[in-house]
Amino acid sequence: MDVSQLEPADRDPKAIRRTVITLILTMIIGGVVIWVKYNAQQERDREEQVEGRSPRINRLNRNFAGVCQDGNVRGLHDLEGKVWVVAPIVPNQPHENAIQLQKMQELSKTFGERDDFHLVCISVADPQEFGYEALATLAKEQNADINKWWFMAAERDSAIGFLKDHLKMAHINERKGEEAEKLGVYDVPAMLRVVDQSRRVRGEHQQFDFDFAHYKTEETQQAIKDNPALMADDVDPEVADVRDFYLHMDARWTERMHKVINYSFNETETDSDPDYITAIVVTLAILGAIFIQILRLRRKAKL
Repeated sequence: MDVSQLEPADRDPKAIRRTVITLILTMIIGGVVIWVKYNAQQERDREEQVEGRSPRINRLNRNFAGVCQDGNVRGLHDLEGKVWVVAPIVPNQPHENAIQLQKMQELSKTFGERDDFHLVCISVADPQEFGYEALATLAKEQNADINKWWFMAAERDSAIGFLKDHLKMAHINERKGEEAEKLGVYDVPAMLRVVDQSRRVRGEHQQFDFDFAHYKTEETQQAIKDNPALMADDVDPEVADVRDFYLHMDARWTERMHKVINYSFNETETDSDPDYITAIVVTLAILGAIFIQILRLRRKAKL
């Protein structure tokens, strides 16, 4: 090909200017639309959190099955369409279960008459040693109705893995040596998780961990004992708010948990991914504008 015969293409300043202006306007309009929708969503989220909606920690896409206190196998997917609360237990370590069973009893008294509410306790003990018979004894002590409250046993690693990986209960450990002999092998959190009708785990990662709540209350009480000025009327308002929250953390989290449960009963939003539609539409519009301008410039170059 003899490049010496080629001639430079004619540039159309007006067409280039129109292309640039079109792209800039498209990006500005798209940015404004995304910003408006983002702020509207943030405002809705703030309002819903006041009403009781909590962030979504996870969604349970994997079923978990185990043997319940009556000896029958059940799976958590059977609870879809219900709001349910789950807690870890150790059948042979009553002190590890005390707080969460107390909270579960409170929930049973408050919501137990509802057909769309359920309680689940998952054992982390070896089912070969502490199977459904041990769970049946524990369920009887709690006066648990099998139709309303399951005590489940499954293979130990599977149960612990499900609690940690899917329900995001990180603090489940095995004690060793003298500590294990004194306190028992398993160290589990007095943590409850709320799961809504679409199997979404609601709350924040450390929320409803009542072991942590009791620890922070005791820590705050000791801080006040060491420094009585923390209770003074002229203490900084932010310090006072944090102090009062920690002093009543158990009650505040219990109240919040009940609020989340009540909100979940009335929530009509189905499970969905975050709203990416606006961003996708804006991106396609920009790409479309670029493509159209390229075609127009090609047509003009041929003429």
